[in-house]
Amino acid sequence: MNQLNHTSFVYLMSVACLLVGCSAGADDTPELSKVTGKITLDGQPLTDASVTFEPESGSPSIGRTDESGVYVLAYGQDHLGAVSGQHTVRVSKYGEPGTPNDTEDQVPDQFNQNSKLTAEVKEGENTVNFDLDSKAK
Repeated sequence: MNQLNHTSFVYLMSVACLLVGCSAGADDTPELSKVTGKITLDGQPLTDASVTFEPESGSPSIGRTDESGVYVLAYGQDHLGAVSGQHTVRVSKYGEPGTPNDTEDQVPDQFNQNSKLTAEVKEGENTVNFDLDSKAK
């Protein structure tokens, strides 16, 4: 084999190994538990808000509230749920793009950037509701 063919062969084999390794790793999803709930802010359903459950270790799960403030968490794009254990919870909502409040979070810092919200996800099905008060510190 000449040098160019040998280099091409090694490169192609490396790419093939990476592709096989990446697709095999996609099946390494941890055990997940279903998590749903409702979020209100000042007594009203918080619509179209992002909800993030961040475990002490591992990847977070994310959901979005509907018009009733109800969310369902997803782990990645293809799996519903969250890993079991203690989580820091962050809730955020931004205005429609192009509106005056599109870059300002409408949820107070104590529930997102500086969140003190926590939740424990247990095996099985979990319902975790949050009644947020914008005047609470």
